Amino acid sequence: MKRHGSSLATTIAAIMLLAGSIPATAQDGMGFDVNVTLSPKAAARLAAEKEGIVVFADYYGDPKRSAAKRANEIGQIDLNQQDETVQIPGTGGHAHVSGAKVDTKRLDWLAGPAKVNVNVASARKTNPDNLLACDFIDGALADVMKAPVTLHCYLIEEKHPDTKLKP
Repeated sequence: MKRHGSSLATTIAAIMLLAGSIPATAQDGMGFDVNVTLSPKAAARLAAEKEGIVVFADYYGDPKRSAAKRANEIGQIDLNQQDETVQIPGTGGHAHVSGAKVDTKRLDWLAGPAKVNVNVASARKTNPDNLLACDFIDGALADVMKAPVTLHCYLIEEKHPDTKLKP
């Protein structure tokens, strides 16, 4: 007799999901890509300190009137319990935010589109302080999913133009 342990586990998880025992989460349908670039000074400092970079993504939206009681302290629906974080090398480059932590059941609580806020910081592996000032994303998820968004970073102490809201 063959054992089907993994299919049994899948069946149990599906039953629990349907019964509401575990949250439904996105499986990449809410993912997007970000490219992080660095000023020459930021690249040199991160390399010298062997420091990494972290991309933080927070999914949210505006509540329907019927879901207002589920809104957070600033009046929004949190779609993920905690920020999704993606670590990339201190040289910058590509980061894929999967959206896997999004609780898709909460999408029904939104009055409009799902939104995302993305920030970038140094990883604080070798330096306890964030070293970077970076462009950021704050807006409709659909706009971010169209194409990779480039976020440029400078050292905080570097003279640089103001960071920009993207996309």
